[in-house]
Amino acid sequence: MGKTTVTEPGVKVDTSKLTPTVELFGHVTLVEGYALTNFSGCHALIALRDQPGKTVAVLTTQHGLQTLLETALSTGNLIAFWGQKLTNPPTPRGGTWNVDVYNTDGVILYSMK
Repeated sequence: MGKTTVTEPGVKVDTSKLTPTVELFGHVTLVEGYALTNFSGCHALIALRDQPGKTVAVLTTQHGLQTLLETALSTGNLIAFWGQKLTNPPTPRGGTWNVDVYNTDGVILYSMK
């Protein structure tokens, strides 16, 4: 059986390399946006709430999810995201990741008020 590839605009994910979907909670510490030929979207670094000292990255090509991540960064509010850990994540500008990277299809932004 061949590998199935899920393609979003600018991103290809080999489904044979996806792990089960998880929901994680934390605070956004950085958002980097890209408008490159091979990737248009963003990644965000998340300091996990339930695993103090652990940071992960999320990748998305969806503008709405990027907006929620940017809002979380500016407000400091808690987020939750659903994601699948990638075993060979894309690196938009080359190099390698030194944190676990998740493909995300959902973000919840909580209010501090």
